Amino acid sequence: MRNGNPLRYLAIGALAWLSQPAVAEPALVGWIEPVKLSREGVVVPAKLDTGADTSSLHASNITWIRRQDGDWVAFDVEGKDNRSVRLERKVQRVTRVKKAAGGVQDRPVVLLGVCLGNTYRVTEVNLTDRTGFKLPFLVGRNFLAERFAVDSSRRETSEPACTMTVAGSSISG
Repeated sequence: MRNGNPLRYLAIGALAWLSQPAVAEPALVGWIEPVKLSREGVVVPAKLDTGADTSSLHASNITWIRRQDGDWVAFDVEGKDNRSVRLERKVQRVTRVKKAAGGVQDRPVVLLGVCLGNTYRVTEVNLTDRTGFKLPFLVGRNFLAERFAVDSSRRETSEPACTMTVAGSSISG
């Protein structure tokens, strides 16, 4: 049995490697960035936290609503401009979160559209009272993964500049 030309195999391997689709480099952002929430367009300051799995939003006046298609919540969010917006979203699930001060807390999880820079994604967000925290929104890995690299020495590197489209009110975020 004859061995093939090693250069031929090298050339074939190089062509295969070159034909792979290019993976987009993650956008570099700071650890604090303004984000725009859903179609209502309220802008809130956010801490980008690669150590947190899920995102968490300060919501006040949370009201549970029972509808034919399941549980919903209505809640208020205050933006950077001190404008308060009332949102309603279907509850996807309830999560149990361990609190730093001890104990656990059950939180509703909703789908919410989030715009960071030029990236818009609908992501899971749990709602809670974040009064004791500096920033009202903590953006976790479920939103950041594979799209953003967080530089802890930077902050406020971009403004939310997404063009958002609405597919349907219950899933659009």
